[in-house]
Amino acid sequence: MNGAAMLGCDDVLNAACHPCRFAEIAEKHRKAFAWQPQDYIPLGIHVVDPRHFSSVTYSDWLNPLPFFETQKQVLVDTLSVGSDLLPAVGLNHLGDAVVTSMFGARQFLPEEWGTTLQDVGPTPIPVYSSLEEAAEAPMPRMDAGIMPEVERIARFYRANLPAWVHVVAPMPSGPFSSALELRGSDLLLELIDRPELCQAFIEKCARVQVRVEQRIRRLAGTPRDEHVTNFGILGTGLRLGEDSMVNLSPTLIRRHCLPVFGLVNDLCGGRGHVHFCSLENSRFEHIYPALANTAEVAVVSSQFGFEFYENRLDELRGRLAVESFYGGAYAYVCRTFGSFRDWARDFVRRFRNESGLVLYFQVTSVEEGKRVWAAWQEAHR
Repeated sequence: MNGAAMLGCDDVLNAACHPCRFAEIAEKHRKAFAWQPQDYIPLGIHVVDPRHFSSVTYSDWLNPLPFFETQKQVLVDTLSVGSDLLPAVGLNHLGDAVVTSMFGARQFLPEEWGTTLQDVGPTPIPVYSSLEEAAEAPMPRMDAGIMPEVERIARFYRANLPAWVHVVAPMPSGPFSSALELRGSDLLLELIDRPELCQAFIEKCARVQVRVEQRIRRLAGTPRDEHVTNFGILGTGLRLGEDSMVNLSPTLIRRHCLPVFGLVNDLCGGRGHVHFCSLENSRFEHIYPALANTAEVAVVSSQFGFEFYENRLDELRGRLAVESFYGGAYAYVCRTFGSFRDWARDFVRRFRNESGLVLYFQVTSVEEGKRVWAAWQEAHR
């Protein structure tokens, strides 16, 4: 991208600073997650145009410049749509590599960079051959693994973005998911056979994750109690990506995940904001009752969570708020209802006077984003 184009990009970005609007969006998210009625369902629309990613490859994954330029263009396009998202740029191309690399894990790098902000980045390769080795491993130093490079990237983003844009640390992998990546699938059986040793290792992963988060937040100038996700949504606490817990029963989730969620919350402020991936044919709906009405979790994030909300609202109301709709959910409702507009009219009519829900998804162009945003406003009218 040439200098003139970037100058134009910066000009558009600065013109998109609307503090009153951002404060209004944050209040919408806050009320929704606190189950306060507001006659409106917040909807965020990220514009991720594949053309901005055509020259980005993972061979440069620790070079901040190419990823920064694409992320900034995504932010410019997103703000031009004007949906219910806060201005944020996440270091989200690093995936789970930060914490796992600090324990010595090598990373498998994808051959191509995808064009979505949900990409999980490199895949950690298990490093521990036994549970004893994992549990007895020393706490990593803060300069271990790729942490020095991550700090450099965080400084670069902060120095080259306006102060009103949130710089978000890599989305933290949940402590159980980190432990599973480091130990491998044997950990699933060891949870049954040797739960105490497993829990000690999972807790160690949690403590490292908190230290990483707090350090990057200091570099990015982010307060400890301010939680904006890498998707531009105001979180109720640190948003943990605990995808691997879908392999666990509710009993094991309560035994091995909730305690470390509580540990992270105590050190990062606020009740938890926990993500797990769901697909059209794999909803993993046993997760919601396991997390509902707990002191550790206030918000669950999952692609198809809006359907659980729609069908089981009485089980969630006032107990567990939902963030959802990204991934394949947008295509799913368009296919099922004929169009997003038709789905929105029906859904908003039934749930606009409820609360506890924030929706978010991606489109591939500003034009599509504006059409979707107009349909959402029309549905509320």
